Amino acid sequence: MKNTICEKLMWSAMTPAIFKYIAANCKNTDTFRVKKKSRKNFKDMLARTPDIGGFTKNPLRICLSGGIVWMAVYKAMDGAMSHEQFGEMVTATMQASLIKKAFGSKNPFDMEYQKKKVKKDRIANAISDSEFNWMTETIPGRDADEYTINYHRCGLCALGKQEHLEELIPYMCAMDFISADLMGGVLYRTGTLAEGAEKCDFYVCKKDSKWDKERKYGQQSKLQKQGELGKWNM
Repeated sequence: MKNTICEKLMWSAMTPAIFKYIAANCKNTDTFRVKKKSRKNFKDMLARTPDIGGFTKNPLRICLSGGIVWMAVYKAMDGAMSHEQFGEMVTATMQASLIKKAFGSKNPFDMEYQKKKVKKDRIANAISDSEFNWMTETIPGRDADEYTINYHRCGLCALGKQEHLEELIPYMCAMDFISADLMGGVLYRTGTLAEGAEKCDFYVCKKDSKWDKERKYGQQSKLQKQGELGKWNM
């Protein structure tokens, strides 16, 4: 991948929150050294990662570039950052003002938006058959307040494999719940490719919509029944 405007924007948007987190939570760290080494790691990782098309035709290039930023920083820490701290760093990054503004400006709870995304998925899927490119299937909802996205291939999983950091991918998967929340939605998911599932199944509904209440009620009812069965089996 080339260091295009997409990568430059992702670096600029993400790193202030990242290094703020490191300064506050990773004691005795030479932040200047980590910044310098992270930048070099970022460029090196970009150079060895296959291109998946420009972000105007393949928006998930943004996700791949973001993953490279996080892994570049993790490697620069030279073992001084735990997996749990990596996950906290990801969460802190998603709370950065530019990131929140970018997701907050989207409104996926619109039928036209969802139909357009179906077409955009087809274009993005066809750009590259590389394992670094996602294979995305968007299914519009019964109404505008819900939709489903199935990912049958994940570029971040390929990135983790390339960099021998597969164990970090589940921590990046957590950002999906945050991004859905920033767009005014709630994500319900049963499995991810990073955890060995056949696909990442995203069911997203608008907060407090009838679909959200239906899901929450269904989960609560299921837990209640399990609790009752547990009592009977004691």
